[in-house]
Amino acid sequence: MRSAIKAIGMLCSFLFVVVPAALGQDLEQKERSPAAPAYAATGPAFDVSAGYSFLTMPVPGAGRVNLNGLDVSAGVDLKPHWGATLDFNFARASNVLNVPHQAYALSFDAGPVFYPAEHGNTRMFVHALAGIGEVDGAVPNNDNGHPVDYRHGWVVRPSYVLGGGVEHSLSGPIALRMSADYVRTSFLDHADAVLPQNDLRVTVSFVFPNRRARE
Repeated sequence: MRSAIKAIGMLCSFLFVVVPAALGQDLEQKERSPAAPAYAATGPAFDVSAGYSFLTMPVPGAGRVNLNGLDVSAGVDLKPHWGATLDFNFARASNVLNVPHQAYALSFDAGPVFYPAEHGNTRMFVHALAGIGEVDGAVPNNDNGHPVDYRHGWVVRPSYVLGGGVEHSLSGPIALRMSADYVRTSFLDHADAVLPQNDLRVTVSFVFPNRRARE
């Protein structure tokens, strides 16, 4: 114990003697040398985006429902070709297959983004996201001969997003982003069974601030 305290004391004494001397020598050299240009510190670049989202959702045994909504995301560039994004998407339809019930799909996902190519003001990206999704809808029940009868319900399950798109710089600090994604969620069928659901989502959004405009 005493040897450890003695070693720490010696180290502190060494730092108190050597560090000020080194700093003084460095300052003296800077005074003698011509002023060098100062460079601003750089770090991860952040952005936010918001825009229109279109999602086509299959209803088990009944067809497809088209939903419209909003997509909001936040992203960060960690390396020249790599980044990360946090995405929130909400899409809704006022009725499902002519039954008086709404449908909506809500998801909150995050994951890595890869930028494989860039040309001029345009760059491509692909992403793989995972998170949580909530889907509400209805399934027509035609077994009893009354097409207006239906069953409805909602389910919360993990969601997965795989896709990509392009990002094009506009004038000023704004960019336009277009993406197409495969979205994996879950749905309740007419027998109240939870089934996997494969959705297709297209998003067009404005990005601000444009990270590439600040480089």
